[in-house]
Amino acid sequence: MARMLHVKSSRTRAVTSRPVTSFALVAVAGALVALTGCVADRSNLASTGIEMAPPALDVSGDPAGLSGAADGVADGAAGIDSVVMIGDSITKGATSNLDARYGQLGLEHKIEAENGKRMAVSARDNPSGASIAEYVAANGDGDHSDEVWVVALGTNDISQYAGPDDIAAAVNEVLAAVPDDAALVWVDTHISSRSDDAEAVNTIIRDRVARRGDSVIAPWSAFAAGDGVLTDDGVHPTTDGADVFAYVVTDTVRAFLAR
Repeated sequence: MARMLHVKSSRTRAVTSRPVTSFALVAVAGALVALTGCVADRSNLASTGIEMAPPALDVSGDPAGLSGAADGVADGAAGIDSVVMIGDSITKGATSNLDARYGQLGLEHKIEAENGKRMAVSARDNPSGASIAEYVAANGDGDHSDEVWVVALGTNDISQYAGPDDIAAAVNEVLAAVPDDAALVWVDTHISSRSDDAEAVNTIIRDRVARRGDSVIAPWSAFAAGDGVLTDDGVHPTTDGADVFAYVVTDTVRAFLAR
């Protein structure tokens, strides 16, 4: 069962001058689970020794291959044994699926997810992703080389900026807060009714992630529009879609760590 750690802080970020109020870090040691189904292309999965269980919905394509992770491995991948994940309501709704799938990979993990969470804009009781990342990074042992950070943010930032420079500034603020010695997976965005605006955010995320190095994209946008994946709002996954989201995230992590 997930253990909730409630942490309060009045610490203020120097970059944004916004207070970090309160948030919960969920630390879960996932149990190995047995799931059934089929994957469109299992060859890449089997080659690494760990075969990810397919999602409940029949999705085609290889998340890791689409993200480019299959062509590159994280620095120090063999020594990475834990995940720090920061997300919004999509991550929050898929937490149990993520727990199980990170457990399949043998990875300890902490998930901080809240409805409406944005990249660099804080609300009173909902610190920005950048604030969360800075707090977590500052309250560890200082060595993050054994971690892969997963950022699943940007959906709530779609259509919220005047132009590309403002989007880039928000993405850069998150990246600056992620420890330099941690590997990074950033999950891209999708809103069915705002595909152009979503792609504008995704384009900048891809560019900045590529510049950072030791990073890959988890291509949620390539799977979100599949039949049965999203609810009628075109944003949030169905029950089965939540497992597709978790599959896209964790299969990208798996390939990036060469597991």
